[in-house]
Amino acid sequence: MIFDQLKYRIIISISFTILIIVIYIFYFNSPRSGNKAPIFSVKLIDQSDYSLLDSRGNYILLDFWGSWCSRCLSEIPELIKIKNKFKSSYFDQKSKLDVLTIAFEKKGDNWKKVAEKFNFDWKLQAVQFHNFILNSPLSNQYGVTEIPSKFLIDPNGLIILSNTSYSEIEKYLDSKKL
Repeated sequence: MIFDQLKYRIIISISFTILIIVIYIFYFNSPRSGNKAPIFSVKLIDQSDYSLLDSRGNYILLDFWGSWCSRCLSEIPELIKIKNKFKSSYFDQKSKLDVLTIAFEKKGDNWKKVAEKFNFDWKLQAVQFHNFILNSPLSNQYGVTEIPSKFLIDPNGLIILSNTSYSEIEKYLDSKKL
């Protein structure tokens, strides 16, 4: 009886400690508007290497999505609209807009079918395979616990908009367009 109560208290204490650590990592430690964007490198779908530093000097729309995510799929037309609207635009500091989409997938090539269906015609596309989003070091760097998640990064590498909507991104870019 006493042993069972002690065991129960230890389990509760450990669970609470883990919860506090997770909250700290994903809430207090995730980048927010005004913070420097975490630098990362990925392998693009064309097998070339890409670093966030490669887009320094341009605005970057960083979009985390998945082919299995119904909300992601319903928002793709908005992403395409923004990409097309600003593809030839210049902004302050003579910058352009780079769109970087990163698909989180468990397996397979459903991401490719979605990209073909919606005609993803930009070069900066990457896919990461993980059973859970939280298993991705990149999602951890950006505090992404669910998708879709979108970030707008300015030409100096600062996060301007964090976990935002496409309408907010469009509104911001319209205000910076030359």
